Amino acid sequence: MFAPDPYFEPDVIVAQDLIEEIRLGTIVTAAPALVASHVPFMIDRARGARGTLIGHVDRRNPQWQAIEAVPEVLVTFLGPDAYISPTWYGTRPRVPTWLYASVHAYGRPRMVQDAPGLEKMVIDLCDTMEPADSLWRPAQVGDYIDRLLNGIVGFEIEITRIETQLRLAQQNSDADRRAVRVALQSGSLQDRRIAELMDRLLPR
Repeated sequence: MFAPDPYFEPDVIVAQDLIEEIRLGTIVTAAPALVASHVPFMIDRARGARGTLIGHVDRRNPQWQAIEAVPEVLVTFLGPDAYISPTWYGTRPRVPTWLYASVHAYGRPRMVQDAPGLEKMVIDLCDTMEPADSLWRPAQVGDYIDRLLNGIVGFEIEITRIETQLRLAQQNSDADRRAVRVALQSGSLQDRRIAELMDRLLPR
């Protein structure tokens, strides 16, 4: 990832937080050809120095064989993004730009194909994502889940390198950054999510 100052974020905790918020990652393998699949991920922060990603794909997706064969994979996470109008700044001249947050995680994959391991992955993902007040529980459809396990392949990726880019108008003056944030707060859902990241991750 090309992430020059001031956009490079070295804090691993920030990267892990973003992964948990974004969830949907793109897993990329480069052999025998470039292939990418979109996968919901969990992260176990306690396993490995930077955490371990946990996910699964449809067994009909041939990429799982590439994941199994290669020593390293890349998983990218793209968070909220928003167009920035030059009219929002107090200073001139300005041109349009784009704000976003992204994480690139590199790591060693380990395949999980045994039924107990796959079942744990599926149930953990359900428990993580299902609303706390939901009346649905995986146990209610246990037999159905058991049948589905034959159709998926799981993997765990111990993160060996992680890169985070926060392009949140850090290079601007406080006044210009506030003006951008105010404009975003009255925009689309994506705009508002960028404003929330600015509020949370940048000094006020």
